[in-house]
Amino acid sequence: MGRVLSWLRRLRSRAIGAVALYLAQPVKQPGASPTADPLSLSSVLLPGDVLLSDGNTRAAAIVRRITRSPWSHVSMYVGPLESGPDPRCIVEADVAAGVRAVRLSELKGLHVRVLRPTGLDDIERRRLADWVTSRIGGDYDMAHAWTLATKLLRLPLGRRLWPAASMAQSATRFICSSLLAQAFMLVGYPIMPVLIGVRETGIGDHRFVTPHDFQSASVFEVVKSTRT
Repeated sequence: MGRVLSWLRRLRSRAIGAVALYLAQPVKQPGASPTADPLSLSSVLLPGDVLLSDGNTRAAAIVRRITRSPWSHVSMYVGPLESGPDPRCIVEADVAAGVRAVRLSELKGLHVRVLRPTGLDDIERRRLADWVTSRIGGDYDMAHAWTLATKLLRLPLGRRLWPAASMAQSATRFICSSLLAQAFMLVGYPIMPVLIGVRETGIGDHRFVTPHDFQSASVFEVVKSTRT
């Protein structure tokens, strides 16, 4: 019996990996007006700034459709993590790669909106950046992503397909929006009370925040946007 359970776990892990790779594949976006020079954003960015993007993958298309928002992904600018003209400086939770650091050049071809949390000083912004940076290497939370999607679509399928053991691991795994929402919560930033007020589902857990909620929250100011 133990061998069967172990085999089933390995099979499920491989299946999840295959799905993640499929969702991470880019798709064409006819009529898109790409970001001409994402490196130009470096002149306006501060640690702790939130970057919304529309994405160009299958996963991005699904998120936009489910949330009915032009934004599918959210990440945080943490400052240069290495030397060079285009250093890794953004931390995100990617469906295939997990929590990782990427370069500004990887935003090329995407619509981007930069949001700045109002009322935070340099020390608090640095705490935000340091916390998300410390999560680099963590896994993407597919169980969380599935549960969030089924809740938003009002489908009673989440817990039937993901056992409680898998959901318990979510404390150390993230999707893009839960990574940032938890970071803001840990520094005492009042993002959730505002977001709860705009959520149609009325879910009060920071883990059920979507990229659209960051755009809707009044505690951010728009610093720069390539989408009007």
